[in-house]
Formats: sequence, C-alpha cells, structure tokens
Amino acid sequence: MTLFGKIRVFSHSNFHRNFFHILTMFIMGIFYLLCQFGQAEAHAVLEQTSPSANSRVEVSPPVIEISFNERLDIGGAKLQVLNELSRDVAKGNPESINDGKGIRIALPKLGEGHYTVSYSVISADGHPISGAYVFTVGNPAPLPDASELDPHRQVGHSNHGSAGLGQQSFLLYSARILYYAGLLAVAGLAFWSLLLKVSTTIHEVRNQSLSLAGKFALIATLTYVFFSLQDLGQGEPLSEWGRILTETTIGKLYIAQLLLALAAPLLPSLAAPARLGWAAVALFAEAWSGHAAAFNPLAYTIGLDLAHLAAASLWGGGLVLLLAIWYKERPEAGRFALVFSKWALLSFLVLWVTGILSTLTFLPSLEYLNYTAWGKWLIVKAAISLLVAVTAFLIRRRLKKGDLPHGNLLKIDVGLLAAIVLSVGVLTYQTPLPANKALSFHRMGTEMHVTLRVSPNSPGDNEFKLKIWLPEATGQGDPKKVQLRMIPLGREGMGAIDVPLEVYEDEELDAFPDFKKTTYTAQGPFLPFAGEWTAQVRVTDSKDTERVVETTYRIY
Repeated sequence: MTLFGKIRVFSHSNFHRNFFHILTMFIMGIFYLLCQFGQAEAHAVLEQTSPSANSRVEVSPPVIEISFNERLDIGGAKLQVLNELSRDVAKGNPESINDGKGIRIALPKLGEGHYTVSYSVISADGHPISGAYVFTVGNPAPLPDASELDPHRQVGHSNHGSAGLGQQSFLLYSARILYYAGLLAVAGLAFWSLLLKVSTTIHEVRNQSLSLAGKFALIATLTYVFFSLQDLGQGEPLSEWGRILTETTIGKLYIAQLLLALAAPLLPSLAAPARLGWAAVALFAEAWSGHAAAFNPLAYTIGLDLAHLAAASLWGGGLVLLLAIWYKERPEAGRFALVFSKWALLSFLVLWVTGILSTLTFLPSLEYLNYTAWGKWLIVKAAISLLVAVTAFLIRRRLKKGDLPHGNLLKIDVGLLAAIVLSVGVLTYQTPLPANKALSFHRMGTEMHVTLRVSPNSPGDNEFKLKIWLPEATGQGDPKKVQLRMIPLGREGMGAIDVPLEVYEDEELDAFPDFKKTTYTAQGPFLPFAGEWTAQVRVTDSKDTERVVETTYRIY
C-alpha cells in the first residue's frame, strides 16, 4: 500500500471515531438537559390554599381547597382536616377542581379552634407530594392542660408543695376523702327519701342515718375547706384566705359548700322535695369545682360529672341505708335489698358510661392513663368497680333465691365503697393531663450549633425561637436558607408543618468563637394538637451544603 493509501485509511478511521465521539457527547448532552428539565418539572408545587395557610378566619369555611401548578391524579388524592384533638372533621371524599389541578373537600360547621389541613397527592406524572398547614377559626381559648387544672394557678399562686406525700398533703387528701364520703352519703340518703311507700322501720332508720350523715358532712366539709385554704394560701397571710373566698371561683364554691354543709344536719326535718333540692345543688357545686369545669363544652362535661356523682350517691347512700337496716331488722333489709339491687344496677351502668365518656373528654387517648398518677388511680377505681359488680351479683343471686343478703357480702360491698371514695378523693386533686414543659434544645457541632426554644410547648399557639451558629472562617456564617419543620409522628401520610420564620435581633450573650449567630422567631399554632413531634431544623449554607438537626419529644 502506498503512503497516500495509508493516509486515506488512517483519516477515514479517525473520521469515524471522531464522528461517534461527537455523536455520543451530543446524545449525553441532550439526555442531561432532559434530566435537568425533568427534575425542575417533576414535582407539582402547591400554589394556593383556601383558607390561606397560617390564616385566621372569623367564621367556619364551607370547604377546603388546595391548588397546584399541574394536573393531579385525583384517584390518589387524600385531604384531611384535623381538629385540636387530631380527629378528622372533613366530610366525604376530595373532588377535583381547577381543571384537575386542585382538590376540594366539604366541611361541617367548625367551632373556634386551630385546624390542620393535611394533603397527600400524586401529580399526573406519578410523583407524590404531601404537606400540611394550619388555619384558625375565631379566637380559640388555649386547650386545657395541667396548669389549667392546678388550683394554685387558679387563685394566682404557684404550687409550693414538695413532691411526695408530706404531712400537709396527707391531711388535705384525708380531709377530701372524708368530705366526699359525707357528700355522697347525705346526697344518696336524700335521694332515697323519694321512696315514700316504706315501712316504719325503714323510715326511722333512713332519718337516723340522714341525721348522722348530715352532722358528719358538716364536720368533714369544715375540715376540708380549712385544709384546702391552708394549701392554696400557703406562705401567705390569713387575709389571703378572704381574697380566695370572695374573688375566685373556687373560693366562692367553698362558700357554697360550707352553707350547704351547715344545712345538712337539718335535712331530716325537711320534706322529701327539699332534701332532693339540697342534693342537686350540693352535687352541682362539686361538679362545678372539679376537673369538668376546665373542659369544653362546659354543659356536657359538667353534666357528665353531675350524673356520675348522682349515680355514685344513689348507690353509696342506698348501700349505707341497706347496711343500717340489716343491723336493725333483717327481714326489712331483705325487702329493701330487692328494691336497692335494681337501682344499684342502674347506678352502676350510669357510673361506667359517664366515667368512660368523661375520661375520653379529658384525655386525647386512653394511652394517657399511663402518663399520670390520675390515670393510675382511675385504673384502680375501675378495678374496684369490677369487684363491686361481682359482689352485687352474689347479693342479687341470694335475693333471687329468697335468702337474706349475707352480712359479710354487705360488709365487703361497704368496704369497696370506702375504697372507691378513697380513690375519688385522690383523683379529684390529681390532674388528668401531664404537665408540658417549655422545650429548650441545644446541640453543638463542629460545623453548626443549633438552639431551639418553644414556649409554652403545648397544643395551640406557641412562640418559637431558633438560633443558628455557622463558622465564619470558611465564609459560611450567613445561612442561605433556614427551615423549621414540625413533623407529627404516628400519623401515616401527614406531611410536615413549616413554621414561617422571621429574623429578629437577639440580645442574649451566647456567642461562640469563630461562629456567626443568626436568630429567627415565629408565633402561631404550628403545634396544633397533642402527640409526639419531631422538630426538624434544615440549614443551607452559602456553599449550598444542607445540614439537618432533629429532636423528638411529646406534648400533652
């Protein structure tokens, strides 16, 4: 082959190699551009919400609407509206709006409160998008928490008492147990005064028992109010007792209870309607002074507590009367036991129903029974109630056979009643909800320091303070982007709630050498309901390096 021929072959092969190389680079370039374009357009972006995110509206909106910048797969769309108890209040299924780019769901009439809109959608090209935001209806009051149920806070004092059962606490609990025993006995015997067609023996025993119970209730109420005022006014002069009695709700209820106690010994001389009126007012005053008064709707919670107390009085007073008759005249005890057993069964059913409904009102879930002494005492009370049911069954079985109630069974029943009164005396001075504490989280690192504070750190409105320190030496001192996200745990499909941060001037002296501090704040209902939450801080520095710091905690 000539030299010219070799050159032609060489040039021809070079041409093919260069051509394929250029073609490959061109295809790769086109593929890269397509990937970049695909990444930019892959996810639908939330463009509009109604009501607006983080807004406050005066009246309940009829619907929730959210719209995106591209079409959605309506078949995969989920839209929830959670109230402050994290229960979905939305009705029906989402419907498509805005040519398939949005979804809408109908709402019932919402009461005042903070509501969380949680959405999970799939864009037309198959990409999932989820998120959440909060809006507020009206001007809702803070949800009840442990501080709302603390009687010391209600009269303007801190709880000075130390942890554990000291002498003062023992006397207070003892006085409250005796007060409850007197109240239930007198109210119950007053209810049994409505049983008009009774023998002379039952009439006499009932009046004697009522007279004795009235005197006991007077002494117990005086003792209870004295130790309660001593506890609430701890460390204050005696003049503070007068302020508590005249200027606070709990003090005025103490006055009402004292006046009712003064009238209690006079009940045997009054007619049955007057006795019934005393019982109704006394039980209402106690229901108003209990935990039920701190929850909404007020008429419902106090009504439940009143029905619970009335049922307990009917059962307790009837049991005391049955035991007294049994000691006086056994045949009469047998006849009265037949009547009592029917009302005792009804009382027992009312106690369980109202107790369960009240517990579900006080607590976001039954899991909360494990978090407080109140919950543990309630479990003890429920267990005792089951023993009462077993005892009542054995007594009723004897009655159906025509036998008199056995004395030991009656004594066991009265003993169980005493145990329930003891547990109630403790329960009413414990708080059903655990105490929330302000979050103060700080994490040091070689590349970033983070401080997050949330106060009061309870469901509803909170103040958020976030501090970020980045190293100055590397030129990263000024963050490019800072996000604070609140992520509810245990709620499948619910997205994070972004807290809208604003820069503020911080005056705290908490500098770190070679680090620059930036500070952010926010105020709003971005922890809208109780539960376990992860606070996630995402910081992008000037070099587009993202760092993520998280802390997980529970609010009650």
